Parts: sequence; C-alpha cells; structure tokens
Amino acid sequence: MKLEARHGVGGIDPHKYSATLAVVNSHGHLVEVASFPVTPAGIEELLEFLTDTELAIDRIGVEGSAALGQPLTVALAAAGYDVREVQPNRTAERRRRRRRAKTDIEDAEAIALETLADPHLPPAGKHATPEAAWEELTAVHDWRDSLVLQRVRQLTEAEAVLVSLPLSIRSQLPSTSRVLPQLEALETFAGQWDGLDAVTRVRLDRLQAALDDIRLLTGRIKALDKRIPPLLEQLSCTLTQICGIGPVTAMDLLVEVGDPCRFATEAQFARWCGSAPIAMSSGEGHGPARRHRLDVGGNRNVNSILHIVHVTQVRCHGPARAYVARKIAENKTKREARRAHKRQLANVIIRHMWKDQARQRTSPGPLPVTG
Repeated sequence: MKLEARHGVGGIDPHKYSATLAVVNSHGHLVEVASFPVTPAGIEELLEFLTDTELAIDRIGVEGSAALGQPLTVALAAAGYDVREVQPNRTAERRRRRRRAKTDIEDAEAIALETLADPHLPPAGKHATPEAAWEELTAVHDWRDSLVLQRVRQLTEAEAVLVSLPLSIRSQLPSTSRVLPQLEALETFAGQWDGLDAVTRVRLDRLQAALDDIRLLTGRIKALDKRIPPLLEQLSCTLTQICGIGPVTAMDLLVEVGDPCRFATEAQFARWCGSAPIAMSSGEGHGPARRHRLDVGGNRNVNSILHIVHVTQVRCHGPARAYVARKIAENKTKREARRAHKRQLANVIIRHMWKDQARQRTSPGPLPVTG
C-alpha cells in the first residue's frame, strides 16, 4: 500500500556565513541535509535544492528568523513557502531530552522535527517586505536601547564608587537612593574639600567623568526621542491613543511585532506574546479548566509592555479599573484579573495595529495631525 506521505517539512539552522537545511518526511525521518553559504548565490542554491527535493514541503522552520536567519526568511517567504519561527529553547530541550550531540546537522534536524510536531508555530520574521520608515524606526529603537543600557551601566558603576568615598564627603550628599542627584551635588561641592588623599581624588575624577558621560548619553537619548513621533506618523500608528502607551512604547511594540497581519487571529497574537494563559487544572473532568498559569514561552518584551500598560491603566483609567473590579467580583484573584486584563489589552493592541496597517496600505501619506 502506498503511503499518503510524499510531504515533509524543512528546518534551517542559520549562522553568520552559512546555513544548514534538513528535510524530514511526514513520519519524522531525515531525508536530506545540506549546507549553503549565506550569500545571494547560496540562497538561490537553497531554493533550487528545495524545488528539486522529492517531497512537497509544507512548512519550513527557521531558528532566529529575525536575526541571522532574516535573509533566508525573506527569500523563502518571497518564494511562497510557509516559514515558521522555532525558538532555540525548544530544540535545546529536545536535544537534552534525547541526549543528542550538538552539530549543525543535529540542530537543523531538531528544528525540522519541532516544525513537524507543532503546526501552530508562529510565523517567522517580522516583515516580508519591510517599509523604509519601519526599518528606520528599528534602527532608532536599537540605538536608543544601546544608549539606555550604557547610561544604566554608568549609573550602576557610579553608585559603587560613591559608597567608597569618605564619610566626610558622603554625609554632605543628598540622602536619596538615586545616583544622579548625588553626582550633581558632588559637582557643586568640587574644590571645597582640602587635604584629600590621591585615591579619593581619582574616585572624584571618575565620578565627574561618569556624570559628563551620563549627560552626553541623556542628550543623545532625548535627540532620538524627537525622531520617533514623525516615524510613527509615517507608519499611520494610532497606538498612542491607548491609555498608557506613549511614543517610546508604541515604537517598542511596532519593532517587536513587525507586520501585524502575520497574525491571523487575536488568539494567535495573544499566544505569541504570552498573554494567553495556559490551563493548569485537575479534577474538572470534561468541563473547562478551572485554573490557569502564566505562559512563560511567549515574547517577554511584549508581555512586559502589556504589564506596564496594565499597571498604568489600573492606576488612572476608569474602564480598566472597572474591568478588573468586575473580574474580582466574579471570584477571580487579583493575579487572574490582571492576566485577564492583559489578554484584553493584547486584543486592543493588535486590532489597532491591523487597522493602522490597512490604513497605511491604502493611504498615500501619513495621517493628518489633529489637535
């Protein structure tokens, strides 16, 4: 009897200069494996290899589809393949569970097997054909994140140096846990302390240099912040109309989510960002689950944004406070009410992004500025 299976899936393990492709059939048996250089010619070879394979490829899983695998993801999507994102922790767990070795071939096969096992993997990449404004916004986002991290590191290191100063100096500084006011006070008192030893002088010079660096970084961050609203306007973004979402938060969402139309339903987006709770219950029989827990497998950056927006709305937004109060009145715990509200926020955000994307595709220019 002939098997119904002349279908299979692919798995790609990308690196900086090469990518390894494994093809498995519908029974999970490895059929073919090959490596290709990550160059225009190498990607053409990979596409020809997929065309010539004896199986009909249903899906292709790519690890790191928005990073090292991004050129491959774009080319595969343009060729009409169904490309999915495979999280690295999934293949690592499979390899650890089976005590397998770690090579490019093993990794590519593990990615293919995960793609075969889960047909509901999220779509790969962020944009099939990214717009210039979105790419510029991504560059601004990455640069700003780098500057913020540098600023945090300067403040953290300065705090350790402040603690090592003599008590005669520390006693004159503001009694606050914040580092910046203490550094500014040190600058005010500069030259008023006599008879300091060489070590203390070096530490004071270091703190003054740190303050100069922090001011420089802060100025650059503020300059980048001014570039965000015009880019949001070019992308027809209305996320800032949601209570608790400002320009920086809207930028973070646009960069993390990418093309919102790659999510077919609200439930798919909620599962991707980890706002859809996972059933964790027992004793309910054939009825619905009574208890749920947090999904820690979703996009943690977007989940963190949802949490911040939730906290802001519960503090100052009437409809959000009423929603949480209603859930608590339904015998939900505060934690369960918070998760329910975050799930609702995920729906609101993806609906806004779908409408913005539709408007962007039909409108020749940015939204008009309203008062």
